[in-house]
Amino acid sequence: MKMVSLTPKSNNLRPIAPTTALNVRRAKIALPTLEGYLFRPVASILYLRAEGNYTMIRFANGSQELICKTLSHVQGMLSQYPQFVRVHRSFTVNIERIDRYVRGKGGFVVMECGTEISVANSKKIHLATAVEQYFGARL
Repeated sequence: MKMVSLTPKSNNLRPIAPTTALNVRRAKIALPTLEGYLFRPVASILYLRAEGNYTMIRFANGSQELICKTLSHVQGMLSQYPQFVRVHRSFTVNIERIDRYVRGKGGFVVMECGTEISVANSKKIHLATAVEQYFGARL
């Protein structure tokens, strides 16, 4: 049996920095648009809305951008950020940017910008779980 060393041969290896709240706040995402790419801070995203094979992204400063990818694809790009939760077939929201949740059959969330977004019955438990894990509060 041949012995294999598990120690690195190069001392140039650096540990990967752990994800911290500060790193997430500074993180930017490259979003493909019709003209090229748009680079925006992840924390500035309020919500994503499906528009066929495109996605409209609403930002905290009030601007909107049409992205040349489906909602599922953009949500996959944001998968490392637990604050993004799919609440409807057509919407993914940033739970850090929710102003309030109104109960009902599925209920709806009111975003910081005042937009009301319906929560599908099938997504209500998923939203409640995400809010509980992220904030430690129950809906």
